Amino acid sequence: MIGIVILNYNSYDLTLKLVENLENKIGIEKIVIVDNNSTNDSVNYLKSVKNKKVILIENKENRGYSSGNNIGIKYLIKNFEDIKYIGILNPDIEIKGKNTFIKLIERLEEDNKIGIISPLMLMNGKLDKKLISWKLPQKFDNIFNCLGITKKIKDILNLKKEKEVIPGSFLFFSKETIQKINYLDEGTFLYYEENILAQKLNQIGKVMKVISNIEYNHVHSVERNNIKRKIFHNKIYFNSMIYYEENYNGKYSRINIPIIKVLYYFRILEIFIKNLLMKG
Repeated sequence: MIGIVILNYNSYDLTLKLVENLENKIGIEKIVIVDNNSTNDSVNYLKSVKNKKVILIENKENRGYSSGNNIGIKYLIKNFEDIKYIGILNPDIEIKGKNTFIKLIERLEEDNKIGIISPLMLMNGKLDKKLISWKLPQKFDNIFNCLGITKKIKDILNLKKEKEVIPGSFLFFSKETIQKINYLDEGTFLYYEENILAQKLNQIGKVMKVISNIEYNHVHSVERNNIKRKIFHNKIYFNSMIYYEENYNGKYSRINIPIIKVLYYFRILEIFIKNLLMKG
């Protein structure tokens, strides 16, 4: 009935822990681990898994989150006709309830407006309301998303507005829905996948939804103060933002994209200034 996709990149320890966590969850028939061309010994460790439900796919090219997950989703759909529901799970999550997936299915079947569903996410065991869900970037929102200070202002202004996007660490949906929206958009490497999925769902009259009476824990490590790493990730983030603008924000993209490209350099400057202040 249920197939799970776990995208692994150099995190075999977390992936193995999640597979063990999923063993007692009701309804899971297959777990597909897609190793996204890891540069460590992930593949060798993952090959040692004895669970008969687990299938390992060795991806020879890392083309990002959406591409890697699509490989697992399409494998499940092609090879197992009885799989009706699919979950995309980050390796660094923990799920407590045995009936978590059954409850999600019940909610999907109750409300055909819901396209993608998720339990409530706790971050390292704590609830952070800013991370539960967020407003879909539209019109000029992405200009405010470029800098840390302007994003905080925008988030405050949007506190009471409807939240349409949920975190990509746990996404659950029917086979029919993911096929209808033509899978995940592989135009981004990382970031903005959730926003794009929300847009694609809107096009078929469906929405994303968080179910607050069931939870999962996202065990996220604290970000190290590494400037090179931050600049690298911000470059990817801005590239994804521009792709979103070009393909999902209509006429506003013509105004936004030139501004976003300029603000990228201000964002890098912001990172350097913040780093200097922290050292001081």
